[in-house]
This record gives sequence, C-alpha cells and structure tokens, in this order.
Amino acid sequence: MFKYALPQLIGFVLMVSGWYVSIINVGLFKFNQERSLHTKETLFGLGMILVGSYLPQIWIAIANSISKKKD
Repeated sequence: MFKYALPQLIGFVLMVSGWYVSIINVGLFKFNQERSLHTKETLFGLGMILVGSYLPQIWIAIANSISKKKD
C-alpha cells in the first residue's frame, strides 16, 4: 500500500505546486503588457506538472522490476 501511495502523493503535490506557480505568475502579470505570459516561471510550473503526472507510473514500474529481481 505504502509503495503505491507515496509516489502518487509526491506526483499530486508536484502537479498542484506547478499549477499554483503557473497560475500565480500569470495572474500577477496578466495586465502588464510589457511582459509575456510565457516566462521561466510558467515553463517551470508546466515542467512540474508534467513531472508530477508521469513520475508515479515510472517510480512504481521501477519498484516492481526491482522487487521481481529480488524474488
């Protein structure tokens, strides 16, 4: 149970944090015409969302392959 819950929890935290970083950054600079909405912070937030969405599946697959090798 814990083997599957921890990666899912970490992935969820990464996705929510990435969403928060992106939304806060865009919200702060929405009315500033001098600055583009595509900045380092929004790309970092997008990266956090992508890592958070794929990390649990990769983590669980690696853990399962390691446990099969031990058996």
